Amino acid sequence: MKKILIPIDFSRSSNNAVNYAVAFSEYHPVNQIILVVNVYTTEFEQIIPTADFIQYSMDSAAELDGHLKVQFAELKRSILHKLKQHVRVSFILSKIPFLQSIRNLIDQERPDLMVIGSNHGVSGEESYIGDHLIKIAKASTIPVLIVPELTRYQKVKRALVPFNFSNISSVKLISKMSQLKELSRPELLFLNVDNTSDAVIADEDNYRIASEIKQNLQDYPHHFYYSTEKDVLKSVNHFSFANELELIIALPGKHSFLYNLTHRSIIKGLARNNYKPVLILKDPNGDDV
Repeated sequence: MKKILIPIDFSRSSNNAVNYAVAFSEYHPVNQIILVVNVYTTEFEQIIPTADFIQYSMDSAAELDGHLKVQFAELKRSILHKLKQHVRVSFILSKIPFLQSIRNLIDQERPDLMVIGSNHGVSGEESYIGDHLIKIAKASTIPVLIVPELTRYQKVKRALVPFNFSNISSVKLISKMSQLKELSRPELLFLNVDNTSDAVIADEDNYRIASEIKQNLQDYPHHFYYSTEKDVLKSVNHFSFANELELIIALPGKHSFLYNLTHRSIIKGLARNNYKPVLILKDPNGDDV
């Protein structure tokens, strides 16, 4: 773990994501935190100003840039004393389409992790980043950590991994995540959310799962659980409330927990997930949502 990329808009939720990453860096080998804010203006906004689309002059744009840089300077000042001396903080002001800027930064800077603040907590504060977190997560080719607004960093001792038989092979991605194995190996709680009518897992399925775990996660303590809930999201929420854990890991795959969230309402889902961060792993082979 070397670089963390954080899209920000200076909202409470994105500032919390920055603070989470700062606390994270205390325990993991991070050497750079990259903060990016986007001020892209569409051609439509430039040509036809309305009450909703405000047209900026060159002077206004320069004033906006200056204001954002002042905000960044204040944010940087507030976190520098919390960071280890070798950790650098970079600020990028992007003026190209937002998702394109994220993809470009991933290609150019090669960060190891992206952290996004979710604003769908109790405050209801508006946040461009929070409102578009799904688009950002889907556009990313690197792991994405979604941090709910009220979440504070905790060392990951236990992590929930919702899975089904179609994506169990993706567990190998967990072992590649340096932030999970660099200083500790958390206990993994595997929750089967297959939504089948059978409450009993067949012996051959047990053997298949055990083989995958043994091959890819030999050093991780783990336990298996089975949910009879038909609603995947409710199943995950109920389990996270009933068990002490610090993280939910979303494995990639067309029928994964992440797929179910994105095709229903991840906004409501994240708001109801007991304020647990959600780590979305990415398959380098493209088997993603």
